[in-house]
Formats: sequence, C-alpha cells, structure tokens
Amino acid sequence: MKKLYTPVSINKLELKNRIVMSPMSIGHTVKGKITDDVVELYRRRAQGGVGLIIFANMQWDKVRYNPNHGAMLVDPADCDLTAENDYIPMLKKLTDGIHEGGSKVFAQLMNRGRCANRASIQGQQAVAPSPIPGRYTHFEMPKELTVEEIHEFVQWQAEAAVNAMKAGFDGIEIETNSGYLYGQFWSPLTNHRTDEYGGSLENRTRFMVETLAGIREAVGPDYPISLRVSGSDLLEGGCNGDDICDICELLDKTGYVDGFSITAGWHESAVPLITMEVPHGAWSYLGRAIRARVKAPVAMGMRMNIPVAEDLIERGDFDAIVMGRPLLADPDAVKKGMAGRADTIRPCVGCNALCLDMAMLAKPIGCIGNYECNRELELADENGKLPTEVKSPNPENILVIGAGPSGLEFARVAALRGHKVTIWEKRNRTIGLSLFAATPPRRFDIRYLGQWLDRTCRELGVEIVLNKEATAEDILAASKDYDRVVLACGSKASIPPIPRDESVPVVHAWDVFEGKAQLGKNIVVVGGGDVGVEVAMYMGEMGTLSAEELRFMMIYKTEPYEKLQELLNKGVHNIAIVEMGPKFAPDINPGSRWSIVARTKQLGVKMLKETRVIEITKEGVVVENADGKQTLPADTVVIAAGAKPNDDLYKALEGKIEKLNIIGDAVKVARIPNAIEAGYTLAASI
Repeated sequence: MKKLYTPVSINKLELKNRIVMSPMSIGHTVKGKITDDVVELYRRRAQGGVGLIIFANMQWDKVRYNPNHGAMLVDPADCDLTAENDYIPMLKKLTDGIHEGGSKVFAQLMNRGRCANRASIQGQQAVAPSPIPGRYTHFEMPKELTVEEIHEFVQWQAEAAVNAMKAGFDGIEIETNSGYLYGQFWSPLTNHRTDEYGGSLENRTRFMVETLAGIREAVGPDYPISLRVSGSDLLEGGCNGDDICDICELLDKTGYVDGFSITAGWHESAVPLITMEVPHGAWSYLGRAIRARVKAPVAMGMRMNIPVAEDLIERGDFDAIVMGRPLLADPDAVKKGMAGRADTIRPCVGCNALCLDMAMLAKPIGCIGNYECNRELELADENGKLPTEVKSPNPENILVIGAGPSGLEFARVAALRGHKVTIWEKRNRTIGLSLFAATPPRRFDIRYLGQWLDRTCRELGVEIVLNKEATAEDILAASKDYDRVVLACGSKASIPPIPRDESVPVVHAWDVFEGKAQLGKNIVVVGGGDVGVEVAMYMGEMGTLSAEELRFMMIYKTEPYEKLQELLNKGVHNIAIVEMGPKFAPDINPGSRWSIVARTKQLGVKMLKETRVIEITKEGVVVENADGKQTLPADTVVIAAGAKPNDDLYKALEGKIEKLNIIGDAVKVARIPNAIEAGYTLAASI
C-alpha cells in the first residue's frame, strides 16, 4: 500500500490516511444554520475514504458576522453564549454525519479582516491591523484593531474552540492564509503598527501566539490545533517564502501548533493560484521549505490530484496532502486511488465555475462534471440511493446520436441504470466541441473530463461507433431496433453575413483549433466571446517559448531575463479581436476569465470592444466604433461569432419516432455543466 493511504497522527489524534479534504464554502446555510444538504455532502465524502475533513469558515467574531455566510461558533448577539444551545446541536449533527462516514473533522476558525466588505458583515466596518484598504473589497477602508479589541478577539476564539469540542469536532484549524486577518498582521504590506503588534517579526506574530496560547489553555494539551498558512503572499511588499518559513518556525517553537496546512498567495495576488493553468503540485516548493524548518507535521494543498499526492507522500516531501475540488468531482477518489484505479477517478478540471465562483457569491456550490455534487440529498430515493445506484425497472435499448459531453454523460448514467446504449458519432473521436475549449494553452485539463467519460462509457459496455454520420433516414431505419433515440448533436457554427472580398481567407475558430486553417501573419478574430478570446490566445502563443525550451535556456543561461520574457510573450502572429459587446469573454466564469483575458493581452493581442465589423476587403477588416472607422490588416479572418443549436435531425424526426429526446447544445447552446445536467437528468428519468 502506498504511504498516502497509511495512518498519520496530529497531536494524539490518529487519521486513517493522509488525505485531508480542504476547507471550502459549500453554501446551503440559512442564517448560519447548516442544512441537511451540507451534512449529506460531507457524509458522502467521508464514506469515500478521506481521512480528515476541514469544515470551513467558522466565525468567531461576535460583532462582525453575517449569518448567511457560514456557521458560527460564537454568537454575535450574546456574549454569554446562551445561543450555543441552538448552534451546538446543529454542528453536532454535522460532525456525527462525518464520523458515521468514517472520517475525522476539524472546525476552521476564520476572520477575513480587511477582506470582508460591509455587505458581508451587516454593514459594519471591517477590521485590520492597520487602516489600509485592499483591492479585494474595492478599497473599502478597514478599522485598525485596538489592543483591547485584540485581547477580546483572543478570548472569543478560545470560546469558539471550546464550542467546537462540544459540537464534536476532533480539532481546529486556524485560517491565516489567503490574506485574512492573521496574514494581514504578519505582512509588512498591511501591518504598519508601531505598538507591540507591529514592526519586528515577533511583534507581527504576537496576536497569533496569544491566540494559540489562549486556545491551548481552553482546550487542553491533547486537542489538535493546526494552522492553514499561505507559503508566500505573492504580493510585492508582502511576506515571501523565506518570511513565512521564519514565521512558521517561530510558531512551531511555541509548542502550541500540532500541524501546518500550506497554500499559496492571497486573494489579491495577481497570479493564478488554483486554475487549470497551474501545474498540479506547483506550489509544493513552498511547503517543502516550511517542512524543513518545523517539527509539526506539514500537509500540502493547492492543485492536487491523487497521482501527484501519492508521489509527494511516497517521496517523503510531506506528511499529508490537502485537496478539495477533486473530492467534489469524485467523492470516491480516495477509495479508487487506494485500489490502484486512479484512472477511474472523475477528474477535477480546475475551472472554479461551480465551486469557488459560487462560494464567492455565497451560493450553493457544485461541480461541472458531477451533477450529483451538493445534490446528494435531493437526488436520493427513499432508501438513500442515487439514480446511478438504482437499476431502471424498464431497461431499454437506446441509440444516442453524438458523443459530446451530453451524449456521453447520458450514456454513462443510462448504462449504470441497466440500459443498453449505442452511440453514433460523426467524428473520428469523442468529447465533441469540448475538445476546442481544451485546446488553448494551459486549458488542457478540460479534456480530462471528456476522456474520463469516454473510458467510463466503454467500461460500462456502451458501444461507441465513430465516423458514423447519421442522416434522418439512417436513424429512422435503425429505430426499429431501438426503444429510444436520444439526439445529442451539439451545435453548429454561426456565420455572420459580413460583406467580403473572396480573396481574403476566412476560417472558423473551430478549424483553427483542429489545425485545419492556414494562418497568415496578420489575423483578425471576429467575435470576442469565450471562443474568440481563447482562439486569439491560442494563436498568440504560437512561436513563444515552450516550457522545455525555457527550462533549457534558464539552466544554461542562454539569454538574459528580459529577453526570455520577450520570447515568452511574443509569438509570430499579429492578432486583433473585434467584439460588438462591452465585455470580452463574458461567458467564461470569473475564476478563470481574469487570467485568460490577462494572458491574451500580455501576448500583445489588440482587443477592440463595442466595435462593429463593416466589411472584409483586400486591405483588411474595416471596423467602426466610437472613434470612427479603421482598417485592421488581415491576411486571415477568424470567425468566432457564436453557435446555434444543431436541431435539424430533431425537426426531421419529430413525430416519426415514438421515444425521441433531444438534449444539450442541440436544444440550447450553453456550457459543459449544462450538457452534463441534461444528459444526467434525462438518463435518471428513464
């Protein structure tokens, strides 16, 4: 057995394995009350084999608390904690559910400091070590904590820790990462105090040390206390990796800390931290540096998956691994890894679309590839079984047209429910247009979901026939051998009627992604939605340094740093995007959009919004906006003006086949999670 799946101890608490489910805001709280949905989500992850679950965002600030943003361990309205009779049983139900599932659970204590905006703390002013506003709250001014208030905060956390014990939590984790209150005290960027809580390293960590001492006195010597720490602020003027190592070593020597959980960066960092462009395990160097300086066990998180976790633990880099989103994607990831079947784990693609982005909006989270995520209670039958765990009472022989995400997900769920499924796919491959979303640089992870669907369907006995383009006549003739036909034909390109000179090459973005287009030096992309921006970024990267080339050049110092930067950011094409609307790529979820747009600009792509294409001439693309008309040089024009449902077969077959369904983009052009939902819900209903 790999070491990842062996026991490890935090203080005197033994975990059955070294996999920790990271703290995540799940949603489904009403005035701070945890609903049964949350309990079931965590119970399911515990049943999946994870050793420890960290339950996030447990508030302890009595004054500044919005009960819609998480459960609380100290009541804001009642300093004598009479409200604990209300909250403790609710939390006990959660911890009991996790314990029944077989996992341990810690309560994470947090205060966002200046990262809290007034809307999230009942209109009150946020607190901070110093009155320095930040970008995260659009520069709302925080209030400087007084020494008396700091002492009050220490006492409140001690009370919260005691309540955590009463609620059945096996330990606590104090959140210092992401630029929250303690990290703000540590950082010279946000701590300009001149009293005993500012200046030297010892002074800047004093609040933390006093908190640890207060909690330890309240909970006793054996109750585990861990710290979640950003290994580097990744902000100019903030704490770098060496500073954080010094801080962790100082805190470790107090004897109060039983473990460290390492992340990277602040919310305000202008660096992608957990999106799919970040290599798996990329931040491990920060955790290794800390582990070399402390005696307490160290867990490493941020962009993890089971194979990377196995390697890091086997090599002895860390004592445990923290992951969150992969366990939303597949609650059985640990069991599958332990069984040596990591290839069967439904992958997290690092998109943030339904998890982090929803959490930031205080909405219930989900997963684009796992429709069941956070719907476990809603979807379960009277016996607690999900649709994928129950056979249909009337198994059918089903023909599916199209092997994109919607068609594959339908086939997967239908096969699990006992139906016999055959798919016809016109291409020589599966996963449909999602392949194009996975083609731009550092977007490859999207492909993993389609590949997993393909493998899983085949393992379940789904017959996938490639290079089979279906006509209405073919389907009608074959329908006598099937009980049902499901059309998952996807979408088709939308080509705007732009007047043009026929001598100018005009291609579609999908042709560029498939490598079918000949590209000239000067390129104009018509349409600045998600496809337009991503195809521009894809073409902009052409001719830039690859990772291997850069590694070689850095090792042998072939060029100065400035030259390497130029070679990384300048490709062989001159590219412009023309978008009629006021915003580029509005359909890309915020957690991914900012870095995609930033990289596209970094590559020198000219981006014109609120601009209309007039015509395509030999001289170039004529456009018009508030500044008037101009002609953009164009050897090639790339059309990325959207798509429309490919419902032609449905229109031709409607009324001719008794059981005929249409799903996914063939109904309405949307995104991957919509396709997954459509496939799942239809299959679950049959």
